[in-house]
Amino acid sequence: MNVNKHQWILLPGRIRVCSRSFAVLIFCSSFAAAAPYVINSAGQQIDGTAIESAADGTILLTASNGQVLTFRSGSYKQAFADKPEEMVQVETLAKSGDLAGAAAILRRVKKQYAFLGWDQRAGLMLARVELAQKNFAAAITEYEALFAVQPQLKTVPAERANYMQALLGAGRIKETAALIDEDIASGSREAAARAQIVRGDMKAAAGQYEEALLDYLRTALLFTDQTAVLPEATYKTAVALKKRNDPRAADYFQKVIKEFPNSEFAESAKKGVE
Repeated sequence: MNVNKHQWILLPGRIRVCSRSFAVLIFCSSFAAAAPYVINSAGQQIDGTAIESAADGTILLTASNGQVLTFRSGSYKQAFADKPEEMVQVETLAKSGDLAGAAAILRRVKKQYAFLGWDQRAGLMLARVELAQKNFAAAITEYEALFAVQPQLKTVPAERANYMQALLGAGRIKETAALIDEDIASGSREAAARAQIVRGDMKAAAGQYEEALLDYLRTALLFTDQTAVLPEATYKTAVALKKRNDPRAADYFQKVIKEFPNSEFAESAKKGVE
């Protein structure tokens, strides 16, 4: 059996993502380590001391008494392993801007940790890294594979927006526009705010700069409660104004610098006012 062996597991829980710059494509939460375990089909958690997975989805869990428990595909809900050591390398490479190197490691982790929790986590990180590299087709492939096994992920506004950006970059305009319309009509303010920014990008890509400006500006002014998207909306408003030689651009660049100094857009805003 071709197996993946790990001595600890990753506890499930919410994953916090810092922002969209290179370094923060990586999950910035730290995860507690515990004994490896499997959640069987009845929802019972079975702890062990070591865990292995095979390509067909079979899980081998070594119990504390040394007995090896076999869980065939379909007989368990989830299995967990600890954070792979390779992920430290991914974080280091991302911080240094070596996204190609990070992507290569993430692909290996996906394969080596299949069915042990980190395959899907690595897949999500890989989708973001591919998007940052403008490998739009690859990002789409990763996102759609994740959506197939984690349908709930497609309801997360930030990931939907990333997926839309990948579709837009790949030239799949009709699909992008359809998702934008869905999110704006969804009733979720976060989804609507993110969708309006993507719509602005779509308009800008089509050379419709005035319409793009309106989407960015509308988001910056009407969605002040959506703090996660304000730096991007404000910065893109400034860029769009500058393209129109509008003197208000400087005010919006300064707004990014002063109000969002720790965002990924602050340094770009400083260049914008030079």
